[in-house]
Amino acid sequence: MDLYVPDTEIARLEAALLSEDTLARLNVLVPLAWHLRQRDCQRALLLVNEAVLLSDDHALSEKESSTIKAHLALIRAEIHWLFGDLEQARREANQAFHLFEENGDQSALGDSYFLFCSIYRDLGDILQRDRCLQAAKEHYERAGDPLRVQIAFARQLHNSAIRDPQNTNTELLNHFQPEHNYHPAVLAWLASARAIIANKIGEMGESCRLHIQAHSAALETGQIRQAILAATNAGDSFATLGDMNAALEWDEIALKFARHNQWPSSVAIALLQTGNALRLLGRFEEAKDKLIESLESQAKISSSRTYAHTLAYLGDLSLDTGLPNQALQYFEQAAERIEAHNEAIFLSDCWRGQAIAYCRLNLPNEAHEKIRHALHIAREHQNIDEQIKCLRVYAELARKHPDFDGNALRMEVPAANLSLHYQLEALSLCQSIKGICIPADLLDSISDTYASISDFESAFHYSKLAAKAKENHRLHEAHNRAIAMQVRYENTRHRADAEYHRKIAASEAERAASLQEASNTLETLGLIGRELTANLNVESVFEALHRHVNDLLDATSFGISLLEPDGNTLRFVFGIENGVPIPSFETALDHPISSFARCARERQEIILEREPGATGRFIIPGTVATLSLLYTPLMIGDRLLGVMSIQSTRAHVYGERERSILRTLAAYGAIALDNASAYKQLQATLTALRETQNQLEEVSITDPLTGLRNRRFLLQNIESDVARTLRAYEDQISSPNELLNHPADSDLVFFMVDLDHFKSVNDTYGHACGDMVLMQMRDRLKNVFRESDYLVRWGGEEFLVVARTCNRKDAAIVAERIRQVVADTTFKLLDEIEISRTCSVGYASFPFMPHQPHLVKWAQVVNFADQGLYMVKKSGRNACIGIVHTEAMQADDFYNRVMRHPQQAAQSGLIHIVSHKTDDLDDTIHAS
Repeated sequence: MDLYVPDTEIARLEAALLSEDTLARLNVLVPLAWHLRQRDCQRALLLVNEAVLLSDDHALSEKESSTIKAHLALIRAEIHWLFGDLEQARREANQAFHLFEENGDQSALGDSYFLFCSIYRDLGDILQRDRCLQAAKEHYERAGDPLRVQIAFARQLHNSAIRDPQNTNTELLNHFQPEHNYHPAVLAWLASARAIIANKIGEMGESCRLHIQAHSAALETGQIRQAILAATNAGDSFATLGDMNAALEWDEIALKFARHNQWPSSVAIALLQTGNALRLLGRFEEAKDKLIESLESQAKISSSRTYAHTLAYLGDLSLDTGLPNQALQYFEQAAERIEAHNEAIFLSDCWRGQAIAYCRLNLPNEAHEKIRHALHIAREHQNIDEQIKCLRVYAELARKHPDFDGNALRMEVPAANLSLHYQLEALSLCQSIKGICIPADLLDSISDTYASISDFESAFHYSKLAAKAKENHRLHEAHNRAIAMQVRYENTRHRADAEYHRKIAASEAERAASLQEASNTLETLGLIGRELTANLNVESVFEALHRHVNDLLDATSFGISLLEPDGNTLRFVFGIENGVPIPSFETALDHPISSFARCARERQEIILEREPGATGRFIIPGTVATLSLLYTPLMIGDRLLGVMSIQSTRAHVYGERERSILRTLAAYGAIALDNASAYKQLQATLTALRETQNQLEEVSITDPLTGLRNRRFLLQNIESDVARTLRAYEDQISSPNELLNHPADSDLVFFMVDLDHFKSVNDTYGHACGDMVLMQMRDRLKNVFRESDYLVRWGGEEFLVVARTCNRKDAAIVAERIRQVVADTTFKLLDEIEISRTCSVGYASFPFMPHQPHLVKWAQVVNFADQGLYMVKKSGRNACIGIVHTEAMQADDFYNRVMRHPQQAAQSGLIHIVSHKTDDLDDTIHAS
């Protein structure tokens, strides 16, 4: 089994599971449970339990049983880890590990270590985490599994990028090509490592893009926890860019996944990032609620890195809200926990936070001790950003406590005072960073300090620098916003290309997303789009659009007008206001004040805002006076279908988000309505074609004069009757009680009927009268036979009748009835002329030989009936002759012998000739 697979493999396994049972099902259950372990924990456990029962019920080899038990234990272990039950997870993983070790399964041993790595991460044992991941990689190498090796290596780089981005970047470039298309399971970790490095070196736009890429790859391969982490990191990067809306959207995506799965660590990190984003927005109470909830959700994993970060964020929040005592407690707890994670810069950040708190609590000695250690770590790791922050804390300490005589403050400094010295040193470090925007508040602080010592020239100089820095900061913020918008646009475009198979819908989704549509809204719109565009009923499309508009937007009123075929009129075809249908009406396209007409003419979105009580506007009769009105055209390319509108009794409710949602729904709706219209036209065309085809088919199998069937009809339909008859006889032959009986009512009897002296009718009375005789002949045959029998005009005055599902014993009676019906009733011609005519009938039954049903084909039986007819003609007409089988077994040349000399065949006992009203049979008949 692979470590991770895409969703397509899950679909394949699900389909395979439906078609398997017993032991074969076990071979699908285990891999499916394995690949659902993060996608759907509860279902995975159900499959695990079923696999246990199946394996107990079957006699498996010791190795097979051990392998299955090991994999099931590893699945349970990972699910325990996800739910924060780390000790139970470790026990189950140990059990699996020992079983795999006994079997010598190197890949599975690597999978065990891969999970141990996750468990020790949450336990806060970073050293053990790294050892386990390295062990996993080594086992994968021994197994010769390059994909697993890449996944483990990419995860190692993800871990090291946090604490050593520079060396990690070198490793990345040496082992992974930037443009190579790696497996999504690898990309989930690889893109995350690259994103962390981009964040550390200030390329925040690239960081956002890569975190989003990591999120998508992780989702695709079932690494849901990593997908949640990547989403929170994307939110953090967007927050750094100043795009707090995007930050909160990605935090909300992460929180949605985390709450759905109820995994403590995932819930915690999603709440943590959401709380930090809210803190940066100044929404302190909401931020505190989220951070406290994050702490509470980590009760089982309080030694984790996330727990330490949550404490630090609470410390930052406490400083922001003027609670230094509380901040000090949080930072102390965070520092105590983070030391085990080997993250020196984060430890420096915690000590710096403590120093700020001590300074604001008027405890300079304690503040100096903490900031000294923090600055030492920052310098040791050459982290200039952290050094600048530490120096500014030194400056604050010196400014608030000018009489403080700490060791570090007794040094001789060139600046006019100690606070100014640290500010200038921080400024010097800022200037050493290429491309950095120097903080304007630092320059303002330096200017104020110079002013306080009456050095107004320097104060003015730095004041001008501060003004310039503020302008640069504004430009930098604008640049960051542009980067954030670009990243969001690219992400939206990628989603649209992947999820929307219709080009017009995709372009509308991209346009909506480029206007800062939220990612979760895009996913919802994608589902709606698939529902709408798959619908081929116009009314259903209207109902679906109305339902989804009500779900997503504030819409007191919803309406659709469609362009009439004349191109000059809009017809209001669907409308609902407060749950009540709006009657249909028409509006001219050139109507001067109708917003529907204006939107259709201009083919552009229209948004209107009315003040309460305003008059003079075109209002649909019987509807309420709405305050916010939004109209959007329904377009297919450059072709206008109509206009869709939503309206609200509330003012100013349709912002860019609402407009982009309606625009996207309109794009889907236009496609759906166009599809429905095209489908309706196609159905009408197909119906007409089917009717025409049926008519042509009917004509092709019908005699135009009599309306009876023709030979083509017989050839198309007789085979099914033949097959049914043969089945009945075969069943009878195979029955032990068949004796001499024949299946009752299973025969086909062919009657060949010919009007005697018909040519004289045409010669004497004309062809019109001949046609009248033939049509009356048709009526007489219909009176004799059933509707289910086949009446075929065979040619000229000759008719073939196929009596279906009947008994051959009745054939002679039916033949005589035909003859009598014709002979006993006159034919009426033009001018009240009546003439008498007789007919000749030949008949034979199929199968001809009941004990040898396949000996004579049905077409040959027709020839037998024709021979009977010919014999009647030669012997005086107005009679019936049937060619009937005998009980003797016949050879293969039977048919030819009968056809050449039927009288001789009868004398030899090959057949019976049954005659009615014939005295002289002529044996000079030739084969048909």
